[in-house]
Amino acid sequence: MKIVIVGPGIMPIPPTGWGAVEILIWDQKLALEELGHEVVIVNTPHPMEIIQKINAETPDFVHIQYDDFIEIYPYVQYPCVITSHFGYLEQPNRWDYYGDKIVKPFERIKPFIFCLSSGIRDVYRDTIGIPEQHLFVTPNGVNVDNFRSTISPEFPDRSIYLAKIDYRKRQHMFQSIQSLYYAGNNADPRFDTSNNYLGEWSKDTLYTHLTEYGNLVLLSDGEAHPLVCLEAFASGLGVVVSQWAAANLDIRKSFITVIPEDKTSDIKYVEEQIIANREYSVAHREEIREYAFTFDWKNVMEKYYLPIAEKIVSLRNL
Repeated sequence: MKIVIVGPGIMPIPPTGWGAVEILIWDQKLALEELGHEVVIVNTPHPMEIIQKINAETPDFVHIQYDDFIEIYPYVQYPCVITSHFGYLEQPNRWDYYGDKIVKPFERIKPFIFCLSSGIRDVYRDTIGIPEQHLFVTPNGVNVDNFRSTISPEFPDRSIYLAKIDYRKRQHMFQSIQSLYYAGNNADPRFDTSNNYLGEWSKDTLYTHLTEYGNLVLLSDGEAHPLVCLEAFASGLGVVVSQWAAANLDIRKSFITVIPEDKTSDIKYVEEQIIANREYSVAHREEIREYAFTFDWKNVMEKYYLPIAEKIVSLRNL
């Protein structure tokens, strides 16, 4: 197939620095091309230009990876889906502006949607009123081979909180945990940069250095399907996550620890869970790395993305 993927038009693709959506779009392109498909990325913030570029390509399938562009959906002349990466999508009580700006057009247009988790699918169906037959669960993926993995990390007694430092990620709450280190662009004035702060990592540093830590921590108060957890697995790290960051993870695995929301403010409990997970994870690196291939982009494409895309194409062509 010839596939057009639409990016947010905010940062270049591939990104020169941080940008989770931009990274996953680029990785999707590489995986799809390896599987024999032609992929064109349209990455501009101007809706009319997006429509013109899509229709000029005459693609078989279009994937809009930014829900702010929902209003262009009816003008795309080819089979099309849209994905939202909004971190609070499963929490309607936290939508604020999102309800009027994004949800109402979704209610009206009722597009085909690639949902990043079953929880997100349920919200689209039960709260927004999207028909079940328009909803498809397609998790994020990771190019596992991009990541170095070692069974002997340099810092086995340290955990890393790798994410943009902001209000939703809540890093400031856990800075009393001495073995927890932080990497990411700081956008939260409450965060103390003099305390275990590693600065913002480049992608090359991520690929080569993440494996040197014992495990990953991500205790956000809202997520869709966080890419960083998959990157941790690819690097051989277990994860300690909030209940909002656990989408699509096999929580029966001993290297995956989920902190219930009502326990996130119990710092002693959180620290104990981080240490226990870290000790197990450091001793089971090969098991964790193997689990990462569940989310390797080629596997995700072949199991979820391409069969669903072909189904949508066939529905549109009826």
